Amino acid sequence: SAATVVPTCLSAALVLSSAANFTPSSVPTQAQSTNGTQLVAASYSKNADRALTAEGDGGTIVAFVRLSDGSFEELLPSMGLEVTASGSFDSILNASLASPSNAAYLRAFVKPDAGSASDSCALEARWINRCTSATLAAGPIAVTVELPAVTGASVTVATNCGTGALCSLTRSDDPATHVGRLTQAQLAVTLSFAGQLPLVFTSDPRTVYTVTAGDNLITVSSTGLVKALSGSAFGAAEVTVTFPSYARAAGASASVAIRVDGVTGITWSASPFPTFTGSVPTTTLRRIHCTSAYQRAVVSATVALSDGASVSVDTNAFLSVTTSTVGVIPTPSKVGSQYVLAGAAAGVSNVTVSFGAGIRSSALVTVSDESATVASLTWSTAWQSSAPTTFAAVVGGQQTMRLVATFSDGTRFDEAVGGVSWLSPGAYLGFASDDNERISISANGVATLLASSYAAPVTLTASAASCAGSAAVSATTQVYANLEPAVGDIDLGNRFGLPFSSDAIAAPSVGQRVAVPMRINL
Repeated sequence: SAATVVPTCLSAALVLSSAANFTPSSVPTQAQSTNGTQLVAASYSKNADRALTAEGDGGTIVAFVRLSDGSFEELLPSMGLEVTASGSFDSILNASLASPSNAAYLRAFVKPDAGSASDSCALEARWINRCTSATLAAGPIAVTVELPAVTGASVTVATNCGTGALCSLTRSDDPATHVGRLTQAQLAVTLSFAGQLPLVFTSDPRTVYTVTAGDNLITVSSTGLVKALSGSAFGAAEVTVTFPSYARAAGASASVAIRVDGVTGITWSASPFPTFTGSVPTTTLRRIHCTSAYQRAVVSATVALSDGASVSVDTNAFLSVTTSTVGVIPTPSKVGSQYVLAGAAAGVSNVTVSFGAGIRSSALVTVSDESATVASLTWSTAWQSSAPTTFAAVVGGQQTMRLVATFSDGTRFDEAVGGVSWLSPGAYLGFASDDNERISISANGVATLLASSYAAPVTLTASAASCAGSAAVSATTQVYANLEPAVGDIDLGNRFGLPFSSDAIAAPSVGQRVAVPMRINL
């Protein structure tokens, strides 16, 4: 009868590789050793006998059984392979099936809070008869766990909540939330280990967060989320992290400073509108050169925070402006993105600028019947980009004049003709042309091209009459009138400047030839 084959030796070892990348080698075909580590090393030489050096570090358990006929067979959990931790390693290692991607093998890994140890019998591999539960063969597995010492802890603010290294939060009910200040911030915690890269411990249950200063300012969660508390106080706070239940890091700690700040006040000013370079704040809106229209002013505001920062809120949606006497200064509205104060009648109004609950500042603004008179006028019209002194267009072409008006109180309209929406230019300025057959100009400063000027440029004049004892003011500019050909027409002569040279027009001679440019508009 055939001889019965029985197991004579079980050899096993821990191969340090992840379940995902573990690839078994071929089973040895002849006896090499009865020592499990040496046997497995023959097939997994680059991974055997390495120490486990971190929590969660582990490997795949590989086991072979040598049979009485001299052959070898690899053992798997499905064949009855079981592994248990021996002695002190019961608190150091876990053994379980690998992930579903390679569930044919068992894995062992270092438990949290484990200590360092080394034992040739750290694990025991057993081949169990599935029917009788009898142990057919057993063998030890050597494991070395060398966990490095903790060398330090670090806690930082992971959220960008400050302009510098210090994080500044604000309360949820504080207007500082409207200028970008956050109400909460996430901390980041790491532990450093000798000879290893730091490990993140932010959400580790062994990390304990404690508010060690400013507990009336902030709270901190068990996962390191810091929130500013409601209340009225501002100032500095501190969070400290410790690891009391983690033996290797029991003496490690780290702290981080966090401020809680808020808006403490608001300042504002009103400057002439439309704005111009060099303007200064004003609290008086005057009549404009003896007209019924008053000057206007744009509101600029800045909030101060308890950490010394200041932030402009000129265009902030949470800024509001009110007046005490709407008959003098109507309730301001925004022009573009900023509030503008508009005088309606002589008097004084208390203007209040607010930013959130309780943050406001007031000042008196006077609307005066005293006139700001025109002190000077300056032409700034550029007729053509390539020829700024030539008005070139088809018949009937129009262009709005550009004129700077400077007033007796130092204010200025950089666009006196087209940039003052509440005041018609003709209400305080006069316009004239010395050749209305070529260029005419309307009462509101719009020029119309009617014909070309062959002999001389056209002189345009802007003026402001005497007002409230002021002297009359005027300014002139010269421009060449030059028609462009209409569709289906031609034009003779220069496009810019005079169409022909002045000598050829003023004193032509018999037989004289003049080179004449020609342009055709098809």
